[in-house]
Amino acid sequence: MIAVPRSGRDLTGPFWTAVERNELVRPVCGRCGHNFFSPQVVCPSCQSGEWTYEKSSGLGQVVSHTTIHRAPDPRFDPPYVVADVEVDEGWRLFTWIIGCPPDQVHIGQQVRVQFVAGVDGALVPAFAPRVNA
Repeated sequence: MIAVPRSGRDLTGPFWTAVERNELVRPVCGRCGHNFFSPQVVCPSCQSGEWTYEKSSGLGQVVSHTTIHRAPDPRFDPPYVVADVEVDEGWRLFTWIIGCPPDQVHIGQQVRVQFVAGVDGALVPAFAPRVNA
């Protein structure tokens, strides 16, 4: 578990520090046990401020996706897939799907987190199809 600061940029700092270690974490409420994302000052389920970051399995499935053919910025290389992934612990993350052609991504596809360099060079979590899923 990672202690959580409660203000400003510090709210997401532990998430990005974990990403730099190739770890995926998510907020978990100490009162009701709810897993959620994005980090918030209080739990969206019970409004408790008593939550901590906990390590995630990094396994999930695609809930929704779209292929971007015209990038909003020249640093992005289309086509690429953005998706809503439900992670096995019950929280969701809007992310990229990598490691397969866009036309092979599908709803229900089993995926695993991978850490890749984003357009600014910093590591970001993306998801790739699970082998033998």
